[in-house]
This record gives sequence, C-alpha cells and structure tokens, in this order.
Amino acid sequence: MRQYKSKSSFKKRVQFDKPIIQKNLKDFDDSDVDLDLSFDESNNSDIEIENSQTKDKSSSPKNNNKPILNKLTFTFKEQEDKNSEIEISKNSYKNIFSDKEDSDKDNNENKIKENVNEEKEEKEEKEEKEEKEKKEKKEEKEKKEEKEEKEEKGEKEEEEEINKEKEKNKKIEKDLILSINNKETITRERINLAESIKFKDEPDKIILTDQFGFIKNDELKNSIKNSFNKKNRKKSFIRMRSKSAKQLLQVNARIEKWNFMLNNFGEFFTKKKDILKSRTRKGIPDSLRGYVWQLFAEKEKYYIPNLYKDLESQPVQEELEKTIMKDLDRTFPLCQFFRDKYGNGQRKLYKVLSSYSKYNTAVGYVQGMGFMTAIFLTYMDEESSFFMLHSLMKKYQMEDIFFSNFPGLRKKFFIFLILQKKYIPKIYNIFQRDGILPTMYASTWFISLFARSLEFKIVIRIFDCFFLEGFKVIYRIALALLKLKENDFCKGSKGCSLPLLQKVLENVNENELFKIAFGFSISRNYIEKCELEYEKVKNDEKNEFIGQLFF
Repeated sequence: MRQYKSKSSFKKRVQFDKPIIQKNLKDFDDSDVDLDLSFDESNNSDIEIENSQTKDKSSSPKNNNKPILNKLTFTFKEQEDKNSEIEISKNSYKNIFSDKEDSDKDNNENKIKENVNEEKEEKEEKEEKEEKEKKEKKEEKEKKEEKEEKEEKGEKEEEEEINKEKEKNKKIEKDLILSINNKETITRERINLAESIKFKDEPDKIILTDQFGFIKNDELKNSIKNSFNKKNRKKSFIRMRSKSAKQLLQVNARIEKWNFMLNNFGEFFTKKKDILKSRTRKGIPDSLRGYVWQLFAEKEKYYIPNLYKDLESQPVQEELEKTIMKDLDRTFPLCQFFRDKYGNGQRKLYKVLSSYSKYNTAVGYVQGMGFMTAIFLTYMDEESSFFMLHSLMKKYQMEDIFFSNFPGLRKKFFIFLILQKKYIPKIYNIFQRDGILPTMYASTWFISLFARSLEFKIVIRIFDCFFLEGFKVIYRIALALLKLKENDFCKGSKGCSLPLLQKVLENVNENELFKIAFGFSISRNYIEKCELEYEKVKNDEKNEFIGQLFF
C-alpha cells in the first residue's frame, strides 16, 4: 500500500501562506508539499497513513475512511484556493511589475529624450560658444594684424626717415670734408710756393697772402718786414702770439655754438631765428661756412643725381666757351687758387660755368657769375658749386638779373632808389643834382653780390647773411657803403659825386659797414610793396624812379 504521511506532518508542510508571500514568487515550487496520494475508488483499497512517531497497519471499512478523505479533500480545496490566490497574487505582482516596468520605460524614455535635448542644447551652446570664440579670435587676429601692419608701416617710415637723415648726414659730411680739403689744398699750395722761393736769402720774393689765399699789397708787405727787425722782433712776436691765442679761443667758442645750432638746425631756423640771424651777421666760422651756405640755400631741393656728370660730358658752344675762357683770368687774379692759367682752380671754374650754361640755356653765361662760382669752389666741390649756383638763380631769383635786357636788375634799381630816398635822403638829392644813376655804380654790386667790388673777407660775410635773409642784405650793404661816405658827398661841390663814388670801395671798415647796414630796418613786407609798385609803374617814364632807369 502507498504510504502517506501523517496529518500533523502535512499541516506542518502545508502551512506556506506567509512564507510564500514573503518569498519570491519565482522560487515557489510544488515540491514544497510532500504528498504521496494514490487510491482507487473501484477497488476500495485501504489507505495507510504513516505517522512520523508511530506506524499503524490496519484494514478498515469504507465508512471509516470517509472522514480522512473529507479532510483530505478539504485540505486540497484549501490548497487550491490558496494556489489560486497565489496565482492571483502572482498575476497582480506581474501586473504591478509590468506597470512599473512600463512606467520605468516611459520615465527612461522621457529621461533619454530629456538627456538628448539637453545634449542638443549643450552642443548648440558649445557650438555657439565655439563660434563666438572663433569670431573673437578672428577679430583679435585682425586687430593684431592691423596693429602689426601699422607697426610695420611705422617702422618702415621711421627706417625711411632714419635712412634719409643718414643720407643727408653723409652728404653733409662729404661736403664738410670737401670744403676742408679745398682749404687744405689752398694752404698746401701756399706752403709749396713759399718753399719753392728762397725767402730767407731773397726777401724781395716773399709772397704774403691772407688767410684766404689772396696776395697782399706792397705797403702791407713792407710793414710786416719792418716789424720783424732785430729790435722789434721780440715785442712784435709777443704781441702776435697773444693776439693769435685770443683769436683761437674766440674761434673755438664760436665753433662750439655753431655745432650746437647745426645739431638743432630745425629749431633755430624756425623758432629761434633771431639767435641764428645775430650769430650769422657776426660771421659763420670759416671751417663750417661751405656746409652752412648749402643748408641756408636748401641745395638739396635742387639736387639731381648724376646731372652734373652728364652735363660735363656734353659739348659747349664755341661762343660761350670763348667768353668763359676770357673771364677765367679776370676772376680773382690775386687768389693763389685761381691765379695760375689753366691751373686747378681755373679748370674747375670752367667746368662748373660751362655745365651750367648748358643746363640753363635761357641764362647761358653772364659776366659776374664766375666770381660767385669761384667763391663757392673755395668752400665746396664742383658738383655742390654747380647746384649752389642753380639755387642762387631759382630760390633767390637771381635768374631775372641775368636775362637779356636785365629785367630783374631794373626792378632791383627801382627798389634801391626808393630806399635811398627814405634812408639816405641827402645822398639821394646830391645824386639827383649831379645826375648819378644806379647803372653807373651799382650794376656790378648787384650782379656779383659785391664779389668783384669788396675784399674777400667782407664778401663772404655778405654771403653768410644773403643766404639766410635774401636780397635785402644787398640793399643794406649798398646803402651802408654810401652812408660811410656821406660827409664827403655833402662837402663836395657840384659834379664831384662821380669821382667820390670810385673811392667808396676803398679802405672799407668791415665792422662799421655791417653795423650801419643792419641799422636800417628794412622789412620783407616793405620790399614786397615796392615790387608791387614797380609792376604798376614800370612802363611810366614820367615816374620819378623809372626815369632814372636807363640800360
């Protein structure tokens, strides 16, 4: 017979409601209920129940088995109900879990969408930031490039200015060196001449020159010889030594002042021109004279590279060549640099004059140009002298003086007569009485800027002031020369004015001349008014001043 466990044990095993609920439903298994049930209704077989403590084996009738079956059926029903409850609970749990899963899925999907949207927003923000950063970087780069370009341009401009200044300084140094070399050549020629003549054994052959190389007259030569007699030799030597020492100190002090002015030339030429004028009127140091003249005349404005060399190689007209060659011997014949026929000085002078006559065909060559060019050549080289002559014609309007019929000279005489009447009326009236016209005495003064008329030391001081202040300096000097002899003109009888004029240029005191000349307050505005007046009345022969202009 099949054996069944006792009811007590079954109950113990069947009580799984609470544990099953507590346990996970997936872990539930029917094996937890240990039942071994088998019976056959047809045979009405007996059922044997074994207890864990006692085992009873007996055969009982059917009526006796009914209560057991009823109990069993009841237990099975309970079990089925419980199982159904369990399944319901399982289903409910499944539904709950499925709802949770769906809600979780929805939440996850929403979260994913939110994350995606956030990621998109973040990407867009990043892209916007990157674009902004790129734009800012581009702007910064552009700004930097602009700054760099500006800086490069500024640096280039500065470099160009520096290079220009360097070139100017180089040219200035060359001009200075050339001017110094020219002075050295003059002194060397003097020394060579002095050495070639045995002046110790033959004192009559002594050639005495001044500091500029001009031969002195016999009276001065004799006075110098007498001063070196045995008795007076010591005293004269001491005097000369003390004078020369003072002169050297003065010269050195003036050179230092001029070097300072030249280093700050722009400031002195514009803001401190009064100081520059006063020092120029005292005289430019001879070692700086050639360089300063070129600065005042603004030679660099008229400079054209290689022009002089090209003109030098071109042929000259025969007529011009003849007139230039004639005037070479007449130009400073007492100067050691120009006295030798076809010597170094005359050859240079010929080159410059012939080149300029080829360049400025409207003017060509006029007597008087040679003296001014010769003065230039004593302080600078040929090319610089050529462009100084060109600057003289253009900047200072000397070109009008050298044209045919001398229209510029006619205007200068008209202004000079007005100034005579205003500043030296006594002399003006005397000249009116004796019929003295400016053409009788002032033509060479104005054409050559007194280079043919006065001593070289006075002429170069006139040039100093002329290149800074213009032609009004020439008017002042002309008035001062007449003013110096005013008493002689006033004492003289009628008709004595012309012979007195021939002595005006003799024994001129340099300091007195410049003192009187710059005592006349002649302004540029007043000269301009006189020029305008000339343009109005230049064809009126009845005019007081025009009637005195005959050519």
